[in-house]
Amino acid sequence: MRRRARPPLPPAGEPPRRHSCVLPCFSPSHAASLPLFSPFRASNDALREETSASLARLASDFDAAVATARAETERAVAEADRRVASATSETAFQEERNRALLLRNRELRARVLDAKGTIRVFARIRPIAAGAEGDETVPAVTACASSDPAAEGEDVACAPPGPNGHADHSHERRPAGKRREEKRFGFDRVFGPAATQADVYAEVSPLVLGVLDGYDACVFAYGQTGSGKTHTMDGARRLPEDADSPGVNQRALTELFETAEARKNADGTLFRISVEMREIYNEQVRDLLRPAREDASWKGGSSGSRNLHSGGASARPGGPGTTTGASDASDADDEVARVDARDAAHVLAIMSEGIARRASSATALNERSSRSHCVVTVRCVGTDLASGRASNGRLHLVDLAGSERVARSEARGDRLREAQHINKSLSALGDVVSALLEKRAHVPFRNSRLTRLLADSLGGNSRVLMLAHLAPEPASFPETQSTLVFAKRCSQLELGRARANASAPAADAAALHAAVAECRAELDAQKRRALEAEAEAERYKAEAEALRCRLERATSRDRTPPREREPLSPIAGANGQASFGTGSVATTPARTPSAAKRALGRAAATAASSILMRDR
Repeated sequence: MRRRARPPLPPAGEPPRRHSCVLPCFSPSHAASLPLFSPFRASNDALREETSASLARLASDFDAAVATARAETERAVAEADRRVASATSETAFQEERNRALLLRNRELRARVLDAKGTIRVFARIRPIAAGAEGDETVPAVTACASSDPAAEGEDVACAPPGPNGHADHSHERRPAGKRREEKRFGFDRVFGPAATQADVYAEVSPLVLGVLDGYDACVFAYGQTGSGKTHTMDGARRLPEDADSPGVNQRALTELFETAEARKNADGTLFRISVEMREIYNEQVRDLLRPAREDASWKGGSSGSRNLHSGGASARPGGPGTTTGASDASDADDEVARVDARDAAHVLAIMSEGIARRASSATALNERSSRSHCVVTVRCVGTDLASGRASNGRLHLVDLAGSERVARSEARGDRLREAQHINKSLSALGDVVSALLEKRAHVPFRNSRLTRLLADSLGGNSRVLMLAHLAPEPASFPETQSTLVFAKRCSQLELGRARANASAPAADAAALHAAVAECRAELDAQKRRALEAEAEAERYKAEAEALRCRLERATSRDRTPPREREPLSPIAGANGQASFGTGSVATTPARTPSAAKRALGRAAATAASSILMRDR
């Protein structure tokens, strides 16, 4: 064996270097022959076997764990699928149940409204004015329970206070008609001075929601000037602290949009809501959503959702940009701007601008008196995507101008002319109510622009709600009593049952069209057969006439040539002889009418039998 070279020694003065020990190389066969490596080989083999067994055990445990996890995952997925399927079926069931409940609720609401009456009358008493003093602080009208225990409504007690503010004057010696006795007027609901806007709208809401089902409705406020009609319909807009008390108009539009969105998510019914706004000023119709000078800042014009619609047979030329003044209006159905509203905020902004354009001025009774009748028309067109059923409802929200005594309002000039037109239109409304109460054949709807506009509500298929507003001050007692009498007369009207304006689904409509087409074809065939039968009857009649003529010729006898004959004498005529000078000639007795009829019948029977034989 070759030896390795020894490393050189370090120089003097340096520490010796360390060298690693180099073991001599042995071959495996040589190492296996040594007895020193036998224990290591045995332990190595044992360690290898143990490691292999551990790895096999780990692999088996891993496979078992994977199989267990896979089984648990499959069970969890199956359970999740089952729960999803159950939730899906439950959701479908709940949706169907909710849809059925919505339909049921709408039917019940319609029945309740029908049971309460097509026309309902509410009374609202406003609080006494803040500056009232003395006897003016004693109210002339108060809300009280109904005197009839079986009645569902409430009463308004009306008693004019005396000089000392007392209402009881039954001890005075006056005629019964002139005593200051308390009178009661019964209505469906009476709101006292403490009633809020929300309380009033809670009773109006069912009528408004019925519009989404296709019913027509009309809500109008009636009363003397300064009794709170505009406050009820439009809300308080002058005081900042009253900004959170919107009126019927704002609440109705907000609820319509919220309910329409809820029904869209519930049963898939889509609604398109549009608004019209007009006023009747001095018997002229003005469109409040179309100002005289339109600009880009106007909501209706800038949004591009303003359309012109005409209620007549034809619209005026000009299109959406045309401006029609009050002098151009010819009827209550004149061309108006109809705004397709996106949401409640959009339509409320547009209505605010329209209300700002309404005619109003100050009088001795009211610092901001409305000088026109304001009519807000809301149209709701709904389409059920599932069934194809369509509905078309319309809601009129009317704020009538107040009646007034010129002596109290101190109206002069233009204000006097406005008061005259207002009182005239309200008198025309009273004439219409009287005609409806007496069930006259003619109802004078065309006596005023106001009654023309309300003709479809008062005279047909619509639900009507009247809000009679009362001023409690004793100075306003005559007007308050007139309002109560008119409201009581309105509550006695019978307008008939309202019907929903709904069309059949598309499938039903197609079936109906097919049935109508089939009926028309059958009718045309019947008409053709009738014409053929008439022609055949005419032919048979002509043949019968020809046979009758032949029969007459065959049965007639030869007669004397026509010549001038002397008249029969009474004796010769009785004996059937004619007297000619000195001689007499025997004549043939004339046929009797019965014999002629029998001969004609036999001829007709013979002709008919011959015709039948010929046809065979």
